[in-house]
Amino acid sequence: MILSQYFSTDSLRTGAPFAPTDDTPIVVSKDQVCPEGRSSSVQVGRYQIVGTIGAGATSKVVRAFDPMIGRHVAIKLFSPQLAEGAGRERFIKEARVVGQISHPSIVALHDMGIDEATSTPYLVMEHIEGQPLDRILEKGSVPYPRACAWIADVATALHVAHKKGIIHGDVKPANVLVTEDGKVKLTDFGMARVASHDGKDTPLLGTPAYWCPEQILGKPQDARSDIFSLGIVLYEMVTGRRPFDAESLQAICQKVMSATPLPVSQINSSLPAGLNELIASCLEKDPGRRRNSAEDLALDLYPFARRRVEPQTAGANNPNATGSLRNRATRFLRSA
Repeated sequence: MILSQYFSTDSLRTGAPFAPTDDTPIVVSKDQVCPEGRSSSVQVGRYQIVGTIGAGATSKVVRAFDPMIGRHVAIKLFSPQLAEGAGRERFIKEARVVGQISHPSIVALHDMGIDEATSTPYLVMEHIEGQPLDRILEKGSVPYPRACAWIADVATALHVAHKKGIIHGDVKPANVLVTEDGKVKLTDFGMARVASHDGKDTPLLGTPAYWCPEQILGKPQDARSDIFSLGIVLYEMVTGRRPFDAESLQAICQKVMSATPLPVSQINSSLPAGLNELIASCLEKDPGRRRNSAEDLALDLYPFARRRVEPQTAGANNPNATGSLRNRATRFLRSA
């Protein structure tokens, strides 16, 4: 899993190098984590750490064992600095809000806390066997029926969060996990903000190629911001390229703010023309003109997923998944 990083707005406005602002080391390092299958003496709370999944500038995700429940979990460890002063209550408050989100396509948050011995804040999540979408995209584009099905499921999950006033804030392929049976799970709501609390003083978060215009400008974000990022992900999935890619932070931001990507059917002639308008409606620069409902986006995507597509994982056999998509598409068409 590629972890999210925190960036200050100053680095964008001054043209400073694009780098994390916080280099505080995570307390539990790779050297402290024992290999799989051995007894672990390193713990966070009651959880026994058994391996590292991934690491970023301000956080680390580890695999751990919960001896009380008898299951493996994924734990996201944050810098102790996050729990200093008022940050402690903010972390607890936001974790509680994120913990209220429940959906089959969202990685479940089981527990949270601050390890008293090390002052390390942590989130305990379900452990998913699978791989992040960005690794799948390294091999090329995804067949559009599958891409539309996956993005529709993610959009439905986002709609659940949006109804609670929570935006994800970092929708990108690295934060979409594809399970072994071909399902998708949206992860890393640790960067989510209650929409009403998000504003110009909030640092820029996430990966530049998936930023929305209002994020770059430091304006408040809402559900439409996640939809913009989701449109970028769908564009990349069906074409094999990012719509706003460039070699520098400044060039990426300029493209996000002013460039109009080529219609996807001009890049991939096998794509139906109807996807052009749908993706374009997600990538409107002005949030007021942008598609404003993740639920509506999902309903428009499911009909594109009607063609049967074999599960992503070789050898997997899940005919009920395709049937479910067809049923949702049929219900949508009947209600039209």
